[in-house]
Amino acid sequence: MSPAPETSLHVLSNLQKLKSALGLPLLVSVSRKSFLGATVGLPVKDLGPASLAAELHAIGNGADYVRTHAPGDLRSAITFSETLAKFRSRDARDRGLDHA
Repeated sequence: MSPAPETSLHVLSNLQKLKSALGLPLLVSVSRKSFLGATVGLPVKDLGPASLAAELHAIGNGADYVRTHAPGDLRSAITFSETLAKFRSRDARDRGLDHA
């Protein structure tokens, strides 16, 4: 990632396109990066929540691997996100909204 917030945000917002163009597994490392601090206005030591949000975004948008400083927090967040997605799918099916 780039220290310039705009460049890094552009890359993060286009991970699926990047992965498709490269045709390779994608490793993303956003944990505690300076562009996060510049974006949210916090020092590196306080970037845990922003790092986690960026990591979850990366996973949800094609990252195959994520380098993190907080593996336990990331695992918990992934577990919750996956559980919520399953619940949402089940809820849609139960209400007849699943068109797949």
